[in-house]
Amino acid sequence: MYIRRDRSNLHFGRQGRRRGSRLLLLFWAAAMMLVMGVIWRFNSVQEWVLAGVGTQPTPTLDAITQAQLGERAYLVGDIERAIAHYGEAVRLMPNDIDILFEYGRMLVYRSYAGRSYHFRAEQALEVAERAVEIDPNNARAQALLCLALLENGRPEEAIAAGLRAEQLAPDYAEARAYLSMAYRDAGRPNQAFQKADEAVQLDENSLDARRALALGLAFVGQSDAAIQQYERAIQIHPRFDALYFELAVYYKAQDNYEAAIAAYDQVLAMEPDNVKAYTRKCETYFGMREDALAQEACEQAIQLDPTYPEAHRQLGMVRYTSRNYEGAIESFETCARRGDAFDLRTLERQQDVQRRAHGIVVVYDQ
Repeated sequence: MYIRRDRSNLHFGRQGRRRGSRLLLLFWAAAMMLVMGVIWRFNSVQEWVLAGVGTQPTPTLDAITQAQLGERAYLVGDIERAIAHYGEAVRLMPNDIDILFEYGRMLVYRSYAGRSYHFRAEQALEVAERAVEIDPNNARAQALLCLALLENGRPEEAIAAGLRAEQLAPDYAEARAYLSMAYRDAGRPNQAFQKADEAVQLDENSLDARRALALGLAFVGQSDAAIQQYERAIQIHPRFDALYFELAVYYKAQDNYEAAIAAYDQVLAMEPDNVKAYTRKCETYFGMREDALAQEACEQAIQLDPTYPEAHRQLGMVRYTSRNYEGAIESFETCARRGDAFDLRTLERQQDVQRRAHGIVVVYDQ
């Protein structure tokens, strides 16, 4: 606060006897003005005092702001940060279905990062069940439940939730997209394609609708059309890494390994420390019989994350093929210690995909 200190105001001719009382009055007025200023600017003074002792108050953001920050993080491809912001928004507004939906969807998207991230899908199911409990007749709650059940290996229950969501909101594209994916996992290709096609017709700019259509087309053996849908989905959200991983699967199904490597390189351009991308490059180079490049990619993945079991498993396969049996045993033992319950049937499916360009039956690349 500015206090005027003009000395001339303290002299009034020869009235020396009143000088002390006038000074007292002026000091009193100045003190009162200072107190009023402090009260008026209390927050600023508080910050100044706290800064002096090294403790700044943490600003509290409201739920809507947190949700907006979550959306921004999602759009730049930072799913973990999006989860953190949406989680805080849910804490502040626990009964808001729209926020719960976005939070649950981010959890599902993060589960695509690999089998070690499956706990995110389990968390998504908890969020979805809470949303349905809050409002059973909310289409977004039922759609989220469909998606979460699907990612937890319960496609028949997911179909029931998807049908309920479709009934509640016939024009809701995401409800039909998730229903399509549930039909696909339940082994119903015609219904999967039909619902995905309807979803895209309802909203051609829906990422989930385009992805569902790509998966539906691949399920009925139309890999070229599936690739086109993935490319369209990437145009909608170019920083969503799951799209590149899934697209690469279908490139490899057509023996287009160079395009698959380019897809993984695109992920690494966005996320240089993406362990899954290096591991998939290792697998792809191994399929090309480029063992040196495969080993280099696997070792890079392990350097970034020594606990990533799939990288150890794949490196073991490279070493075994190169007759480095001791190294292969070491890699496989490390993989086992890391708790990777790798299913040989999954490996057989991946190898089958690489051999065939049509009749593809592939689940998501996790």
